[in-house]
Amino acid sequence: MILNGKKSEILAEKYLLERDYQIHFKNKRVGRYEVDLVCQDKDVIVFVEVKSLSSNRIKNPYDAVTHSKQMRIIKVADAILNNYFPINEARFDVISIVIKNGKPQFEHLKNAFTPEINTL
Repeated sequence: MILNGKKSEILAEKYLLERDYQIHFKNKRVGRYEVDLVCQDKDVIVFVEVKSLSSNRIKNPYDAVTHSKQMRIIKVADAILNNYFPINEARFDVISIVIKNGKPQFEHLKNAFTPEINTL
């Protein structure tokens, strides 16, 4: 099985739904920036970046979530929180998907990064 971005996001969505997350948005854009999934885990709004291992150059999918990518996600999150969820707490997660023996293996890193105070 070869994963592309869309397939990875579908697998991650299924993974989250199986864990009782509520999905609010998929591929939500604000201006030119986007976040893969916006969901809710109890009272917390969770912004999820989905990464899959598709290049021999990247040994760990988390390595693809660079500081600049984090800043773009945080900007999208700020707009979404202000417009849709002004009183909710937020969290930034990364879901990594790697195919092993033909099956997807998930790693869910909760609180993968946090906004710097002067970012927003």
